[in-house]
Amino acid sequence: EKIGFKRICADVGAPTPAFVVLSEEDTFVDLTNPQAKEACVQGFMKAVADMKSSNPGLIKSIHGGGGKGTAHLDDPSCPEQTRAAVEKVLVEMNRSDGIYFEQKVNTKGDGRFYQLELEVDGHEVAQGGRFVWFNSRLQKVVEIGLSDDLVEMFMPRDLYQNSRKWAADIAIKGGNNTRATMEGLVFKNEKGEFELQFIECNRRPQVENEALALLQRDAKGNRRYTFAELIMRASGVPAPVFADSTDAKVVLHARWLHGNPDSNGNIAYQAGDILGMSGPRLDYVPAELMAPGEISFTSDPQLGKAVIIADSWDAMCDRASEYFRLRKPKIIGSSSTYAQTMYNLFTSKDFREGKTASNETFKKLDIPTYPERGIMNILQDQIAPTMVKGYRKGEGIDADRFPTPRVVKAMTDLHHALAQEPPRTTPFTAFARGTATYEDYIGALREQLGRQGGGWVTVAPRDTSQQGNDSESASISEISRKNVEVWGEK
Repeated sequence: EKIGFKRICADVGAPTPAFVVLSEEDTFVDLTNPQAKEACVQGFMKAVADMKSSNPGLIKSIHGGGGKGTAHLDDPSCPEQTRAAVEKVLVEMNRSDGIYFEQKVNTKGDGRFYQLELEVDGHEVAQGGRFVWFNSRLQKVVEIGLSDDLVEMFMPRDLYQNSRKWAADIAIKGGNNTRATMEGLVFKNEKGEFELQFIECNRRPQVENEALALLQRDAKGNRRYTFAELIMRASGVPAPVFADSTDAKVVLHARWLHGNPDSNGNIAYQAGDILGMSGPRLDYVPAELMAPGEISFTSDPQLGKAVIIADSWDAMCDRASEYFRLRKPKIIGSSSTYAQTMYNLFTSKDFREGKTASNETFKKLDIPTYPERGIMNILQDQIAPTMVKGYRKGEGIDADRFPTPRVVKAMTDLHHALAQEPPRTTPFTAFARGTATYEDYIGALREQLGRQGGGWVTVAPRDTSQQGNDSESASISEISRKNVEVWGEK
């Protein structure tokens, strides 16, 4: 699918990036043995060094996918970088067979490219082309299927037709007997000329197959179900005859992730439990999926998908932006900026004009600093903690019937504390005993009110008494009033 595919490309004259095989498919090393693993790493590093090249590339495993089993190697002449890239792939795949180095495309140009996917059904290339946008880990985020007449938005028509011929030649040479997906990179080189380089083939339908399948309908108007079709074929049922869809010339397959993207394409994934989706149902969404349960950081971070159909690129962008504004996953846990970022992507001028390359999905976007806060966030982050823990420590929900043991203990402790309060002589005491003048008493009172703002001494006893008489705390109203009077006087 990868090393073999690139060799077939060379045989039929289809363009593919320069590559060096580090280990064949039948080369196995016991990676649990430190000495054997180190010897394997050293061997790979020597093979890379023997290329005598500083052109950036990728260390890849034929068993990888979804960004896993691939490591960037910006300078193959640097042993430290080579070791880091090799060890990353070995750790992720936990196997040493089928490892190769592939040179990156457009390194002499601006480095930008669009990833094109063509589906090949046996020896026949399916209608339309699918373009992919991904994050810095090479994990796909957005896949968009375009009918043949709209592909020119990203590549010249003659190059597209050549790519389809090359794909058919590769399928014939490789004896393809399934619905395979061939991936190529389209870019404008340093001379301003468009090129295409094939990079790999997956001999199975992709998760995003609907982005091409929905461009077709059968005679009864039914959509194409690629996986079901393959099962029927295996049982001897011939494939139905399909024609171009009348309501879909552009099909978006968008992936739901739960994280905070940044402008470098990194996504900081967030924890939580998925309950489902919220928001209105939309007629232009023929397929949607959100798997409930806890978000896993050890498996695929993709949570679900949304498939959107439209009759033009602009209409697709409009519908996608509306979808990501109205539909959201219901998640108990941390919020994320992913939906808002996707909204910003489909409303951005560059993306709508087809100027956002596959490897710069988030590079020029206005990335939200904070996630949106809805009623669930407020209930979860503010209301629930207050109900459980209270405004102050230990004052949360008490499950027992009133008066609870906690309330009785608090009242007993308060009785004891107040009983220990020694009476203190105040200016009013001296005035009542005739040892101080009225002016002395009034002056001391005004000074106290000036320090306390007048509110605590005059209002708190009244409010405390009123609150006690109005609620279930009436049974402790008297001691509560005494408490506030004593501490208020201080």
